[in-house]
Amino acid sequence: MTDATALDKRIRRHVIGPPQLFFAATAPGLEPVCAAELAACIPGVQPQPVAGGVSFQARLDDGFRANLMLRTANRVLMRIARFQAAHFKQLEKALADIAWELYLARETPVAPRVVAHRSRLHHSGAIGERLADAVAGRRRGAVFNPLPAAAAPTPQAVFVRADQDRFIVSLDASGDLLHKRGLKTDVGPAPLRETLAAAILAQVGYTGEEPLLDPMCGSGTFVLEAAMQATRTPPGWYRDFAFARWPAYRPQRWAYLRRMVQTAMRKPAPSPIWGFDHDPPACRRIEAALAKGGLEDSAAIQCRDFFDLDPAALSPVPGVAVINPPYGRRLGSTSESRALFGRIVAHLTRFYAGWRVALIAPPGAEQLAPRTLTAHRLPHGGLDLRLFTGTLPR
Repeated sequence: MTDATALDKRIRRHVIGPPQLFFAATAPGLEPVCAAELAACIPGVQPQPVAGGVSFQARLDDGFRANLMLRTANRVLMRIARFQAAHFKQLEKALADIAWELYLARETPVAPRVVAHRSRLHHSGAIGERLADAVAGRRRGAVFNPLPAAAAPTPQAVFVRADQDRFIVSLDASGDLLHKRGLKTDVGPAPLRETLAAAILAQVGYTGEEPLLDPMCGSGTFVLEAAMQATRTPPGWYRDFAFARWPAYRPQRWAYLRRMVQTAMRKPAPSPIWGFDHDPPACRRIEAALAKGGLEDSAAIQCRDFFDLDPAALSPVPGVAVINPPYGRRLGSTSESRALFGRIVAHLTRFYAGWRVALIAPPGAEQLAPRTLTAHRLPHGGLDLRLFTGTLPR
């Protein structure tokens, strides 16, 4: 048996075969939404929402599937070690004992990401140096698989979290944050993250089967998210992931998983999706992103003003309207954004009776929202905003 064959057997026995512990990191407040997503996309999984994300145990393939399918997660981590260390000698030994050859290719650089709270070892730079030394030492004494010939030696983020001298070491399975769907190449100012937009669509009850309107679509995040959801296109369909450079990654298995998911996809969307904006360059950017994903037949983009729209002419039945009005850097002063929000509310109340709405209120304008809607906290871009959802009375 060659060294490479023995290593492959160890990878199958320790990484591919048994269940692994994963953590899907989310924005604050989205943990229950992400947990519900996990339960829906991975049969039999038992997600555990905790502060900052969702912990779950699953086979490796299902961890990869979570990256492909989750709309509200920021990244997916795989836990590879837990230990206690009160001084650097203990830390060095624990890190050196990790079988890094099971998780990293020979040429893969390591990018430490360290967070320490209430621990005697609190210097993140020193912890990161010990991590890099442990991997380098392991490479001198153990057999590592080489990267595939076509793969670039992209740094692998390794997260180390220390809390009261208890350490957790995790591999980043995602690479780029998961809100990067792989469709947008150019965005406007202060865009709403795709993960947050997906959560808002879930909050308002959008299923992809009803008409959807974004009359101030800006960078097009809601339109793109709705089009992908309505066509059952996984949010990670158009991008790659860090796990594709792991020794445990099997291209044939990944291709099979994608084929199984593809059988549920459908185009075009079954109900209309409209995006309107008064800025022609913004409309062109959204159209380009839709075309890149083959979604141009699932959403219509027009350069028109919200206050000129007649929703009854768009749809004979009420649908879902999502509105993220300009505020802050996108508009100017607080008084200007408040005045615009008041006009939006008046227009919605007059013309959108029976529509389900998701309406983001700029800072200082919350009290102008319709009283029939339910308020939710919405942290975004350092601001503590309010999201209002519900059905406008007829």
